[in-house]
Amino acid sequence: MLTTIRDFLVTLQLFNQSDMKTIVLPVTVFSQALASHHSVSRFLLVVFWIWMHLLYFTVTNQTFGTSPEEDAVNKPNRPIPAKRISVDSAIILGWVLAPVDLALSLYAGAVPSGVAICVLTSIYCSGGGHSHWLSKNGCCAGFYALFEYGATQIADSSEKLNQNQLGAIIGSALIIFTTIHAQDFRDDEGDALLGRRTFTLSFPVFSRISMPFLLTAWSITLYLFSEANQFVLLALMALGAVTGVRFLTLKSAKDDRLSYLYYNIWLSMAHVGLSSLDLDKVAAWYQ
Repeated sequence: MLTTIRDFLVTLQLFNQSDMKTIVLPVTVFSQALASHHSVSRFLLVVFWIWMHLLYFTVTNQTFGTSPEEDAVNKPNRPIPAKRISVDSAIILGWVLAPVDLALSLYAGAVPSGVAICVLTSIYCSGGGHSHWLSKNGCCAGFYALFEYGATQIADSSEKLNQNQLGAIIGSALIIFTTIHAQDFRDDEGDALLGRRTFTLSFPVFSRISMPFLLTAWSITLYLFSEANQFVLLALMALGAVTGVRFLTLKSAKDDRLSYLYYNIWLSMAHVGLSSLDLDKVAAWYQ
């Protein structure tokens, strides 16, 4: 009995495994940085809410259409290609998770974000949001914004976020929209075999050239407009430059996986900068 429960929990975690460092960790840290009140119980609720809503997305995404076949090529350790759970059973799991997550959002006080994540999941999977790089980037930015909004609401025990919190979340969405193709380089070979239209395959040269420019530009922007620790902002600029140059010059799948790890560290540091964004400086610059 205990072995069965353990195996089931391991299977659930494997659905989320590849997104722990890209969603759960940075969104948790970001929400805690934005929150004006902190408690252990609220922190644990934030982590659980993010993990559960991420699970609904990953289960739905990994069972839709040709995803099992794609994962067999690009990510064979995921539960379905690894034969830990059948496609039919995973689909049923997704159906169960939807009302469970909505009930959790009701309890946590983040119903709008919870509902929107479910809707955006449908748009991304069955609505074709994943099929073109532009809509895919837009959906990714939307997911981050919704996770961050809901997590910050929960962390702060607040129905509405203040102007600084909203500004930081909007800034996060813009960074994600313009740089998230960093995740696609490592899967280029498998995506090409499957005929996917990612940004990195549609514009193989430009996508690599864009990385050092975009990461450096965002790093400088945060250095100019954030009140975060100066050492953190200087480290952000250095890491952005190094990561961007890696994407530009080191092009093997192994190198791209390591570059993507660096990108996620850079992204987490960028969120630290965003959490201390000075909107008055931004407004003054536009004037």
